[in-house]
Parts: sequence; C-alpha cells; structure tokens
Amino acid sequence: MLSHVERYEVVRPQRLQERHKRSLQENQIYPDTVRYQVALEGRNHTIHLEKNRNLIGRGYTETHYSEDGRRVTTSPDEDHCYYHGHVEGMVESSVSVGICSGISGFVRARQQVYLIEPLGRSEDADHAVYREEDLKMRSRRGSNTTVLDRRLLLCLQLYRALNIRIMLVGLEIWTYRDYIEVKVDSEKTLDNFLSWRQADLLQREKHDNAQFVTAKGFDRDTVGLANKFAICTKNSGGVNQDHHENPIGLASTIAHEMGHNFGLSHDSAGCVCATQAFPEFFSSCSVDQLAEFMERAQPSCLDTPSSFRTIAAGPRCGNALLDPGEECDCGTVEECKNRCCDASTCRLTDGSQCAHGQCCDNCQFRAAGSVCRSSAGECDLPEYCSGLSQDCPEDGFEMNGKPCYNQVQGYCYDGQCPTHEQHCWRLFGSGARVGPDRCFELNQRGEESANCGRNKFSYIPCTTANLKCGSIFCGGGGDSITGKLGAYTVLGIECKLAVEDDKSRNIDMVPQGTKCGPNKVCLDNRCVDISVYGKTEDCAKKCNNNGVSEMKITCSCFQLGLDQSARAVSELILSLGVKVHSAPGRLNPMFQEPSGKERLEISQPTFMESTATQFCAPVVIAVTPSRPAPQVPTQTPKLVPEIHGRRDVICYKLLFLFQPPVSSTWPTEPVRFINKDCAHNAN
Repeated sequence: MLSHVERYEVVRPQRLQERHKRSLQENQIYPDTVRYQVALEGRNHTIHLEKNRNLIGRGYTETHYSEDGRRVTTSPDEDHCYYHGHVEGMVESSVSVGICSGISGFVRARQQVYLIEPLGRSEDADHAVYREEDLKMRSRRGSNTTVLDRRLLLCLQLYRALNIRIMLVGLEIWTYRDYIEVKVDSEKTLDNFLSWRQADLLQREKHDNAQFVTAKGFDRDTVGLANKFAICTKNSGGVNQDHHENPIGLASTIAHEMGHNFGLSHDSAGCVCATQAFPEFFSSCSVDQLAEFMERAQPSCLDTPSSFRTIAAGPRCGNALLDPGEECDCGTVEECKNRCCDASTCRLTDGSQCAHGQCCDNCQFRAAGSVCRSSAGECDLPEYCSGLSQDCPEDGFEMNGKPCYNQVQGYCYDGQCPTHEQHCWRLFGSGARVGPDRCFELNQRGEESANCGRNKFSYIPCTTANLKCGSIFCGGGGDSITGKLGAYTVLGIECKLAVEDDKSRNIDMVPQGTKCGPNKVCLDNRCVDISVYGKTEDCAKKCNNNGVSEMKITCSCFQLGLDQSARAVSELILSLGVKVHSAPGRLNPMFQEPSGKERLEISQPTFMESTATQFCAPVVIAVTPSRPAPQVPTQTPKLVPEIHGRRDVICYKLLFLFQPPVSSTWPTEPVRFINKDCAHNAN
C-alpha cells in the first residue's frame, strides 16, 4: 500500500522493441531512445522517450563527505536514466520520467496529469499510476542522490513552458553533518545557506542558482523560501522542504522558489489560469511579471549563451541549437513543427532556402528591403533583409550626442536616449518620476547611498557640478526592481533609491550618457561637455538630405532614385556603421557585464510572507545580449564604405533604520531601507 496516495491503479509497463535497434556505446547502460506501453485509466498507451541531453551539464559533479569531513567529488559518466517524450497519438502530451530502478515521473495526456512510481525495483515490476490530485500533501522521507536527481528533473521540466532551460551542473549531499545551521525558522535557514553559498560553493563551482533541500520542517506551514529578483546575484537561491513522497511535490516547490528568484510574485485575483494547468503552465500574471523583469533588469547570467555551450552536452542534432555543420535545428523529431527543417538530419527540406531567422518566410529568404528589425526608438536604426540570407543584419544605431526625447531632454548614447526619468521608471515602474534637486544635493555627502562613485578607500562626494551624475533619487512608482527600497526624507520630501546587494551592478547610479545640462552628459559620474563624443558629422548635408550618422563616426547615405530593395542592397554593400546585437534598455550599468569595480552594498534581505503560486499559460521571452558602452570617439566622420563580417552573439515586512551623518545644513530624517520582496511558499 502507498500511504501517501489516496487511490491508485496497479499496472505493469512493457518495454517495446525498437523498430531500428541501435547498439549501445561502450559503458552505456541506458539507450538513447526507448518506448513503453503503459495503461492509463484502463487504456493502453505507448509513450516515446528520448534521453534528456540538456539535463546534465558538461562538467557535472556530485559531492559528498566522508565521516571525517573530507570532501569527495566525482564526475559521473554522462550516461544517465532520465528521459522526456510524448504519448503516441496525443499532440499536446508530454512525459518526464526516470527509469533508473523502475519508472518514476509524470505523464500528461488528455488534459490530465498522471503520476507513476514503481512498487518494486525494476521496470518489469508492478507500478502505481494515479492522478496528481490523489497525492496526499504531507508525507515525506529522506532523499538519496537518485531521488534528488528525479525531483530536479521534474523541476526543470516545469520551466520549459517559459522557454527557460535549466541545466544541473552539480549536486552536493551532506552525508554525515550539516555545514550550515538548519533551523525551523526558514528565514534564518535561507540566510545561513546563502552565506555558505557565497563563502564556499561559489568559490569552487560556477553556477547561477543554488537550491537547498532538507527534510526538516519549517514553521508557519512554510515549505520554501527565496529572494525575489535575485537570479544572477549572490543571493540567487532558495531553501526547500522535501514534503512529498512523490518527487513532483519537491519539484513544484523548487520551481516555485526559483520563480521568486526570477521576480515572480504570488497570484492575486484577476490572474488567468487554465483549469488543466499543472504542471506545464504559468499564470498570466507570472508571464507578465517575468516579461517585465527581463525588460527592466536583464539578468546578466541569462544574457550569455556562450556559457551555455561550455557547460552543455556537446553539439547534437535535435537540441534546438544551431551547431556547426547544421543547416537548421528545430528540436527532436517529436518536438519539431518546422516544415522547412528535417529534424532527423538537421538539414533543410527540399526546396527550402532557410528554416529560421527574421529574414526567413515560408522557407524562403524574404525580399531585399523587407524590414526585419524596426527602429526601437529615435536613437536606433531599422534593419533590412538583404534577400541573400535568413539573418537580419546586426543592429546599428545613431551617433552618440544626437539630441533626442523631444530634441531637448536627452542625447543619444549607445542606441538609447537615457534620461533620469527613464531610469526611475526602470527602477520603480510606471508612475515613477525623478526626485527634486533637493534630493540630488544628498550626493554631496559621499556615503553609501549618496555619492559619485567610490575609490579604493571610500565613497566620493559629488561636486556641485556633478550632483545629477551620482546616485539617482526618484519619487512615486511602485516596488524597486531590486526588491529593496532605500529612502531619505528631506524637508518632508521622500527621496527614493534602489538598493542592490550585488556590487557588480551600478543600478542606483545615473546611467552613462544621461543629459545633465545644456550640451552636457554624464560619463563616469562626471558632468562633461558633449564634445567628448567628438565632432558630429552633418550626414544629411553630405547625403543630399537623405542620410544618417552612425556610431562608427561614418555616414550612411540612402541612394536617391532607387526602390527600397535596391536601397537595402546598397546599404548591405556599404555596411556603414557599428553593428552589435542589442535590445532597448541596455544602456545603463544594470544591464552591463560586471566590471570588477566595487559597488554600493546595503543590508541583508528580509522577507514577506505569502502563499502558493499557480502554474499556467506559456510564454516565450527573447533574451538578447547587453550592448557594451562605446569608446569615446577620437576621429571625425568619414564617408568611407566598410565591410563587416558576421558576428554571432550567441516577508514579514521589516524596517531597517540607518542614521546618516549630520553633514548638511538642512534637516533630514534617517534613511530607511525596506525589503519586502522575498517570499514564503506555504501549502
């Protein structure tokens, strides 16, 4: 009897012989593909499984400890027993199981989720099959490596609906003792775990997120806790109680807590959620929150697909990544819905010129002159298809220093029009506004939350001329994108600032290129003359009023008398301008790669109590690389053609009081640092 299940059906799965039997490689125990016949509610179904190649990262390690405390780390063979697939004849079905010692996992078919687990220790033995709702909530047991791997497999499956690929790069088992103090207070346990992660784990294992699993129960019916907006930072992690006998319980908890790391809140009234949601869908509110977080914060570790290649299993047809030698890759044969690509060979189908790309339509190259990337703003330029490639040309943008935002409020910088107002919106959402001048006078203090940067020894006070190029102060809006809010009160005026634990991001500072006065811009926390960009060429005159300046101090002239197609070909041949991948909103330091420069760090997280989330509708989020800050030009524009090669770029709410030094002549109230964006997960 299964004490953790209300009711279940006993079945005996049958492994089916492969139509074209493939020989196993040396030392390979588990085949690349396998089929089983399984009965679900009295009806036999065939499930097709393929080994999940994207589950285990290259260099994956398992660590345990000997009785004397010695750390033992091994790199297991890449062969594993975790599979995903579909049910034959059911288009929207999915399967995620492990076959290590029997079959364990879930099958989604006919808008219903079935859980399967072995009653013996082999796939030939009896198995229990039951609906997810028949799983009792409060049974738990200890976990070994195999059980943990199975739970993590299911967790990763949940994120496929968001187009987020999560790869396991390491597993650590504390065999004989704990290396942190694990308390029933989930907040203290989270603090202890994140401190250990920063001091120990991050020093020896490269990773983006860490999740702690314990069988110890937390208080207040909490089964998980995590920081919000923490992905890619040193606080990127969570703590989870293994509270279910079936691995789907822990998988859901880990997925839930990672959702908080991605900036997702718990659902409120009005969120749209399908009735058959579990386990592959997120609610409409979660989808919107993730999209907003990606747009406003652009977590740096999600912008570096090159690192994915270094940890992922090697190139392979069917991994949905275009590897060298492939003409296309639309995923596995079961997943592929692209008629232009042969999923079994990763070659184009007969008559197809292309299968992917913004300049590919109906398997053919789009006509030359077709817009493939519209202008993202007044400082960005549109791109056109060449008629010769499926790829849209790399992004080009206006020359730094061109007036923008009604021609008076800003100057173009790195393809954007940075302003104080825009940055306040990014930090605090719609309705945010720039703080009054009185707030920016705080920057004369040269303290953690009000400065013009820092040197090796201390924070730098802003001079009067540079006040608008230091820490940024805002008003209105909502919660900070960082999850932590700081505020000064000056003569009754609230001066809000964002607070970030991660020193590598400078999100509380005025962005580079922001206008700080007539013909002046902020560069390196100094308000300097716009002439620092170099002389701006009047390309309109050089091109008979038919051209634009681009960021390599060159002019792009549109040829008169040519149709759009000929013009696009002309631009392709000349290739005048800097071409780098970009997306709106990458101009400020919060979107840049870490520079190594020390940054402001204030306080530790506190937490807000919450309840369980729901999973629903899928989303596809396109994450694009950040655009690096340009070098200060040293030459004047030249009308010279330049040919560019291709560049692939792959809570309880707690209030902390800090008393600032009394160094001004006007009264202030203590700066308040408030964090209310971590969350408990309670079932």
